[in-house]
Amino acid sequence: MTIDEFVENMKQKASQELLEVSGTGKLSKRTWTFPNGHAEIIVIRGGAIEKAAIQYMTLQGFTVPGITGELEAVVYQMEVFPDNPYCPMGHFNTEWTAKGPRHWNMNLDLFPAVRVEEDLRAMKAAMDVVADRFGRDREKIREGLDTQYTMEHFAAPLATKVGCKLLELKDEDLDLFVAAYETFFGVYLDIISKRKGIAYTENDVQLKLERNGNWLEYLMLKDGAFKAARDQVPPEMLIEMCLPPSAVF
Repeated sequence: MTIDEFVENMKQKASQELLEVSGTGKLSKRTWTFPNGHAEIIVIRGGAIEKAAIQYMTLQGFTVPGITGELEAVVYQMEVFPDNPYCPMGHFNTEWTAKGPRHWNMNLDLFPAVRVEEDLRAMKAAMDVVADRFGRDREKIREGLDTQYTMEHFAAPLATKVGCKLLELKDEDLDLFVAAYETFFGVYLDIISKRKGIAYTENDVQLKLERNGNWLEYLMLKDGAFKAARDQVPPEMLIEMCLPPSAVF
C-alpha cells in the first residue's frame, strides 16, 4: 500500500464509519485553495458525534532549518468530539514530507472527559500488539504524548498515553504507520459504539466542556503548528478543522 492509497482508503472508511456510529449525523465537505496549499475537510455533526473533522491538506514551498531547499508536506488529521462524555475525544495527527527528505510523523491518543479505565486498557493492549509486531518498545512508542498535550495550569494532561507517538519514520516503516493508525481507529470506533448510549449527568457534561476548553487553550497558546497555520491558511478552515464544538473556561 502506498501513502496515497492509505489516505484515500482511510478518508472513505473514517467518514463512512463515523457517520454510521453517529446514528443521525450529517456529513458535509468543503475545500480551500490558498497561496501555498490546498485542503479538503469532511465534517460530521449530529447524533453520537457532536463534531468530527477529517482533513487532508497539502503544503508547498516552505523551508525547515537544517534542510536545504523547499519542501512539500501533507497533513492528514482527524479530531473527533463525541457527544457522550463517556466517549473520549479521538486525536489523530499524521504528517509527512512529499518532496525532499522523506519522513513520517504520527500522534494518536485518547483525550477523555470521563475516564473509563477499561476502554483505555483495551486501546493500550491493542497498540501494544502493534508495537510487538514491528519490534518496537511498548513504552517508547508513547513517550512524549503526556508532555506535549498538557499545560502547566491543566489538572492533568489531555493525553492518556494509550496510543502512539511515532516520529521520523522512513519509507520502510510505512507498514507500521498504516497498522498503527488502522488499529487505533478500529478500537476507537468500538469504544464509541459501546459507550454512546450510556446515561450521563450534568457534571459529566461539564467535564466534557472543560476538556474541550483545555484543548482549545492548548491550540491557541502552545501548539506551534496551529500558531504557524494562523498566518498561512484561511481562519474558517482552522475553525472547521481544529476547534471543539463547545467549551467552557
